[in-house]
Amino acid sequence: MRFLVTMPFKFLFTEKRKDILRSGIFVLIIVYFLVRPCWGGKIELNPQKYVGSKTCITCHEAQFQGWKTTLHSKMEQIPIKEGPNRNVLGDFASQNPVLTFSLEDVDMLVGSRFKQRYAKKIGDDYYMLPAQWNVNTNKWVAYKPKNDWWAAEGIFPKAWDSRPTSKLCEGCHTTGFNIETKIPVERNITCESCHGPGDLHVQNGGDGFIINPVNLSHERSNMICFQCHMSGRPPKGKFENYAWPVGFKPGDDLNKSWIYARPTGANSYEMWTDGSAHKNRVQGNTFIQSKMFRKGLRCFTCHDPHGSRFTSFTVKSAENNSLCLICHGENTTQAVFKDDISEHTHHEANSPGSICIECHMPQTGKNALKWDSRDHSFKFISPLMTIKNGTPNGCSSCHRDKNAEWAFKTVTNWTFH
Repeated sequence: MRFLVTMPFKFLFTEKRKDILRSGIFVLIIVYFLVRPCWGGKIELNPQKYVGSKTCITCHEAQFQGWKTTLHSKMEQIPIKEGPNRNVLGDFASQNPVLTFSLEDVDMLVGSRFKQRYAKKIGDDYYMLPAQWNVNTNKWVAYKPKNDWWAAEGIFPKAWDSRPTSKLCEGCHTTGFNIETKIPVERNITCESCHGPGDLHVQNGGDGFIINPVNLSHERSNMICFQCHMSGRPPKGKFENYAWPVGFKPGDDLNKSWIYARPTGANSYEMWTDGSAHKNRVQGNTFIQSKMFRKGLRCFTCHDPHGSRFTSFTVKSAENNSLCLICHGENTTQAVFKDDISEHTHHEANSPGSICIECHMPQTGKNALKWDSRDHSFKFISPLMTIKNGTPNGCSSCHRDKNAEWAFKTVTNWTFH
């Protein structure tokens, strides 16, 4: 280094050395533009190709067969109108006045757990027909969205056949949806919805070139689920009228293509004043408020996207506390009781009042009915929030013969040891 410093300046930059320097800079520029697509933000310039879930089954049959049991594999279905495999849930013989279409109008079914909606194909797009079947009540109700931002702001007309699913639904209900052709790689939420396009993975014999959410940061891995379970809207620009994050791929930063809805300090369509869920599809909006999220938990800490025998394909049953007590049972680092769960719940151990999710994940949001969608902030919602803002609370969900004032007085008299 000392030699270089004391060398004559003109010796360092002879014509020959200048030519070498110019060549080096030129090579660096070429390399920059070749690898730039891998850095994020411009990945669309060199996209991987999708291969479809039937290719994945070759090496991942157990995961595929498990996924087939989940509702992710049945979000969109071609109607089977008769026979033992009939998948049409609605009663099309009903005389309900909201049912203004016939089964012959239905080209695609959407959903099956809480509700089932019906889509008609017109031209190269599908459109949601104006009534849905509520599964729990076995009744038809009108389906005429008015509170979603795209409806409230008049971006799409009120007429059902002016609201295309290509802009309002398909990015979440299908895999690899092409906004130009309006055709997905596959219907439903399949392998590549969560793992990204698999072409290079397959070409490389199943070694690398695929997104494994386990290997991502907890923020990026959760974003894979948030792409569909986080209420929001796109940023201003080319895709601002789409109700899903166009261009997002697993591993990307969702913040670049989706603006999260956040608590406003007042009751809103998405959340109650205290930030609890006011509707479905806000699991992410409420989860990011939680201590669980801040501590690094991921959606798949509790849910197995490849399927399980439990409700919402949780890894263990939440309905008997097996799921929650993995981390919060006696002798765990995050234990909430020493000897008996009633120490924490102030209810008999085997009573509904000692089921964790009834207090920490109460049903506060509307999906098909009020209230059938659970909050994911995991906080205890005080009856005081019901008194002040109308937020449903877990106490009143069980003690329906009592009012919120009674519930608030009761919990404030509890003592903790």
